[in-house]
Amino acid sequence: MAVQMIFPNYAVADIARATDFYTALGFSKNEMFSDEDTSCMVVSEQASIMLLEHDKFDEFLVGDQRRAPQGAVENLLAMLLGSQEEVDAFASAGTTAGGTLSKPVKADEWGMYGGQLTDPDGHIIDFFFMEVPQA
Repeated sequence: MAVQMIFPNYAVADIARATDFYTALGFSKNEMFSDEDTSCMVVSEQASIMLLEHDKFDEFLVGDQRRAPQGAVENLLAMLLGSQEEVDAFASAGTTAGGTLSKPVKADEWGMYGGQLTDPDGHIIDFFFMEVPQA
């Protein structure tokens, strides 16, 4: 298995302020994956930080998962894998190693195929495969 890209997801109170901050750090905004609640800030060809307003960030949580209170460290790591087979293998390896599938592996309306794994310490990893559009 080869991880193709990394997308750390950060909950933010004000998308414009957060976007301006990361732009000032030298990251560029990928408009293709941004909207009024989300900014995709390109770190490199392999990593982009997804800035998500609180309500948008909360849409990625399942069951009794909750965003950490203000002042706590939080993130939701997302990993783009190379194929649907790698997604299935990742889910199997994670659960075999003591993690739990907090969201079952499935295809969604955005063309993604993936699931969500919670490690034994409660860290959350969204893992998926999708055909990445070429800019």
